[in-house]
Amino acid sequence: MIKAYQKYWKKALKFNGYSSRKDYWWVFLVNTIIFAILSFIRTLITLPMVAKIIESSKNLSREETVEKTQALSLHPTGAILAMVILSAILGAVILIPNTTLVARRLKDAALPNVLAYLFAIAAFYGIISPFIGEKGLGVVSTVASILTLLIYILCLFPSKYRDDEDDDSRNYD
Repeated sequence: MIKAYQKYWKKALKFNGYSSRKDYWWVFLVNTIIFAILSFIRTLITLPMVAKIIESSKNLSREETVEKTQALSLHPTGAILAMVILSAILGAVILIPNTTLVARRLKDAALPNVLAYLFAIAAFYGIISPFIGEKGLGVVSTVASILTLLIYILCLFPSKYRDDEDDDSRNYD
């Protein structure tokens, strides 16, 4: 796992070459764990604020309570905003390395590299969406999520060797 993550950063700007499924999914796991930790911390910060809103909801209508609770996500402030910004910065830092990793993985599976650029666009939208705050972009979010999921599925495809290559002849280092 550590070796795969080190290789991920060494090849951060390399679109050429190949990436094995193993290397791809180890990096995916590490990045998922990092973002899960950030999300957990954000939740720990948010819970006392939600509890405070619920406690004061005796004097508020149901709609006002829901609106105040949703405002914590739609218009974050303080420590919640700091966590949103930290997540966005981390997302921006890994955007290019993730795109190159996806491109190499897709190439290894004999799939078109253009899908990696679509992945980058969807990921970029995911990074900036917390700052847009428009409710009308639900369709865009759905399309970006579906596109990302489809590319994740394509990254599951096995390595596909050309006729002039021997199986297991690729150098993934």
